[in-house]
Amino acid sequence: MAEELAHDYSGYFKASNLDQELKPITVGIDRMMLRLEEFENLLELVRAESGVALTQNVTQILALKPGLDSLCDRIDKLEQFVAMVGRNLDAVERQVQTAEEELDIPDKTINVLLKSLNIFGKPKPAERLTNRNAYGVYAPVPVFRTEHYFRPHEPEQTGAGKSSPCEEEEDCDTGTPEK
Repeated sequence: MAEELAHDYSGYFKASNLDQELKPITVGIDRMMLRLEEFENLLELVRAESGVALTQNVTQILALKPGLDSLCDRIDKLEQFVAMVGRNLDAVERQVQTAEEELDIPDKTINVLLKSLNIFGKPKPAERLTNRNAYGVYAPVPVFRTEHYFRPHEPEQTGAGKSSPCEEEEDCDTGTPEK
């Protein structure tokens, strides 16, 4: 029986061409091994470059952080400055409106025209807004001075040694929020 089995297997191997059947499989395995080696080399290259990039770029980014912090502080100060200019502009506009009412300068609207003609016989109010103080003298709104904020020929001061321009004069609004 062992001889028969060996004879059957030898006949099977002779009848079938194993080299032709296994050749595509071995070629596919060889190609896959080659791609796996290329992928491994690429992965090692990425690891090496990312390590170099990490050590170099992180130190460069950390070196730029103080400049970025300074820029953020300047942007915050600019926002405060714009808010302060807006408040000053609102105050001046209120004074101009009060002065126009005080001097009876008509506005271009129909309501003001009707009000100034006094068609309906309503008396004008006795108490009117004025820009004058208790002594009857005009009191202008304290407005910021640009030279306190924009100094074209001086380097920008930073740190605790910088004094506020408003410490020198009372009519300067720093624009800093109330605490």
